[in-house]
Amino acid sequence: AGCMDRGDAHELLTALRTLPDAMEQVLARRAAIAEAARLAPPRRYWAVVGNGPNRIAAEEVRIKLSELCYKSIACDATEDKKHIDLSSEPLILVCAAGLEGATAADVAKEVAIYRAHKAAPIVVVTDGEDRFARTASAVISVPAVHPSVAFVLSAMAGHIFGYEAALSIDAQARPLREGRAAIESVVAEHLDGVGF
Repeated sequence: AGCMDRGDAHELLTALRTLPDAMEQVLARRAAIAEAARLAPPRRYWAVVGNGPNRIAAEEVRIKLSELCYKSIACDATEDKKHIDLSSEPLILVCAAGLEGATAADVAKEVAIYRAHKAAPIVVVTDGEDRFARTASAVISVPAVHPSVAFVLSAMAGHIFGYEAALSIDAQARPLREGRAAIESVVAEHLDGVGF
């Protein structure tokens, strides 16, 4: 359309070409994401936050988490969450891949505020980002890509997180299912075909 600088356009196209390999790397990190997802079931309230392009990722992840885990989940800008009641001690998934400089520092301060209010922040960050290590309940690392496409990896990690959280929730019901199956087996043996 001629509305973008040729150098910027080339940089963006190059970034898009690297994205499939980065996505493969995120898939390879499923076990680490599953570990973080085990923190989800004990928390009754969940939220997803992001800013800039990561706000788009947060909205997408909120939809997937709601579908997979049958929960009503809030989605906010990272900086707005502290103005909302944190007394419910929610799980907060923070989409922060690709953040740099002052923006990353500001998000790190927000995560510290969440943690001070007894929330459980789980932060999706770019490899090598260590400023969240002390304040986050868990950190999910994704490969470094151009900041303009990093939000895609936040969304992908969030989708895997949602799937693993759903599996973790389902695992809590396993003892009840096993108990019911054992009872049904005993009842079926003693009723000799009589329905129950």
